[in-house]
Amino acid sequence: MSGKRHFTPLRWITPGLLGIGAIGVGCIAYLNTEVDDTPASPATAGIYGQDIPPATLPETLLPGLVLLTPHQLALAPVVDGFQSPCGTAAGGFVYDAQPFGTPNEKRGGHHTGCDINGIGGENTDLGMPVNAAARGLVVYSGEPSPEWGKVVVLAHRLPGDGRIIQTLYAHLDKSIVHVGRFIGRGEPIGTVGTARGNYLAHLHFEAIESPCTEAGQRAYSPGGTMNRLDPQKLIADYPAPAVPDSYAIVRRLRAREAAMQQSTAPGAKLPTGTVPVNPTQFL
Repeated sequence: MSGKRHFTPLRWITPGLLGIGAIGVGCIAYLNTEVDDTPASPATAGIYGQDIPPATLPETLLPGLVLLTPHQLALAPVVDGFQSPCGTAAGGFVYDAQPFGTPNEKRGGHHTGCDINGIGGENTDLGMPVNAAARGLVVYSGEPSPEWGKVVVLAHRLPGDGRIIQTLYAHLDKSIVHVGRFIGRGEPIGTVGTARGNYLAHLHFEAIESPCTEAGQRAYSPGGTMNRLDPQKLIADYPAPAVPDSYAIVRRLRAREAAMQQSTAPGAKLPTGTVPVNPTQFL
C-alpha cells in the first residue's frame, strides 16, 4: 500500500446526475428526430390545415417547445364569464360567418374556430375593435406567419375546476397588447383585419384547451384528437355578467393610485377620489 488515496470518478456520479444526463440525451434525440411531413388527416388537421394550405407553411412547428411556463399558468386569472369579442358583449351587430366544426370544403377538414363578421359583410368591419372575451393573461402577441396576420392569445382559468383555457384572436389589423399584460373582460386588444389581404376582414376566434401557446399550430392532444372547443358553446356555458369586469376596474384604480403616489411628494395626501386597494391583488 502506497498510502495514497485514489478517487474513482464514477464514485462521485450520483443517481441524480445520471438522471439529468439521461434527460439531456433524450432531449437531443427528440430534437434530432425526423418530423413526419405527411399532411394531417381532415379529422385531426388543425388551424393550419383548415385556414391555410399546407404548402404555405414556413416550417414544421414543435408544440412541446412553446409550453406555457409555470409562472404563466399561476398568473392566469379566474374568469367571471365569456362574452362576444366583437360587436356588443351579447354579440350584437356581428354574426358567425363560419361556425365551429363546419366543413371547410376549400381546404378540407372542419373549422377549428368561428369567423366573426360585421353585419355589413365584406370589409365593412375592417378596423372594428376586438375585445377580450374574458379577463386573461396575454401569452402571445405576434405574427406566426404572413397568412395568419397578427394574432393575440389570452390564457384564462375556468371557475370551479380551474382548467386553463386559451382564446385566440387571429387575422388582426392591429394588436395593442404585449405578452405578460393582464386584460380585463371587454377591454380592447386590437382591431379586425384581413391578414395582409389574404381574406375579407373578419375575426378568426378560437377557444383552446392546452398547456401550450398554439398561435398558428396544429390542433392536437395526447390522444390525437382536436383540442379546440366551440367558442360559442364556451360563451353559453360561462356567460359573462351584464356588468363591466370588476377585475379591470380595480386594476385601473390601482394603476391610477400608483401613478398619483409617484407624482405626489412624500407624506402628502392623495387627491380626492383616489380609491386605495390591496396592492397585492392586482399587480
